[in-house]
Amino acid sequence: MEEKLIKSMKGMGAFIFFIGFLFVDIVLIILSIQHNSHKLLTLSILLLIFDLFLPFGIKVVKPNEALVLTLFGHYTGTIKEAGIYFVNPFSVAVNPASHTQLRQSGDVHSTSTSISIDGTTTTNVTPSKKAIFLKKMTLSNGRQKINDVLGNPIEIAVAVIWQVKDTAKAVFEVDNYKEYLSLQCDAALRNIVRIYPYDVAENIDTTGDSEPDDGSLRGSSTLVAERIRQEIQDKVADAGL
Repeated sequence: MEEKLIKSMKGMGAFIFFIGFLFVDIVLIILSIQHNSHKLLTLSILLLIFDLFLPFGIKVVKPNEALVLTLFGHYTGTIKEAGIYFVNPFSVAVNPASHTQLRQSGDVHSTSTSISIDGTTTTNVTPSKKAIFLKKMTLSNGRQKINDVLGNPIEIAVAVIWQVKDTAKAVFEVDNYKEYLSLQCDAALRNIVRIYPYDVAENIDTTGDSEPDDGSLRGSSTLVAERIRQEIQDKVADAGL
């Protein structure tokens, strides 16, 4: 699924319209009561109910954030530009990874601590919103124990700088794009590390050309990092990352 950018009505105008419409509703209700008009009162109440639905269509988008909107289960588009917008009040912002916390930047939620009467302390985590971060973030998975090409166990970790490029793919092509990225990083790290010896060894082919070379994890760190980066990118491209 390809990303579709939408340009919605500016929310400030919709907010002013909402205030004006609400004022008119109140005036109509007062007039209907004064003139004992049941038809006008019924119409005023219906208009008031309609007016109360309008605020649900006001969406606020911050810089480097995006909202992926669906309407009755169908993808309607993505808002990427910062500002206040008015969309269909029945539209829903979707982000399956909104509550997923990894060991990375951007996953720190504000918390509040409260003390109950019996002295116990509880920590409440503020629920994350449905916006998708477009800024570059750093993922640092835990260390893994992997055997190199000679069978020697090595403890190694990887730090990956990543960014959402296609919000539609990130939301709809995979179950949870954060977990998907984390798993693919671990898999790519294992696949590449197993090709190399920790230090230079004889008769080891690390390039796949059937010729021995002097590649190693310690001596060819730049090349190893590039191969890991390329493998991760190949795997997460379908997820819009």
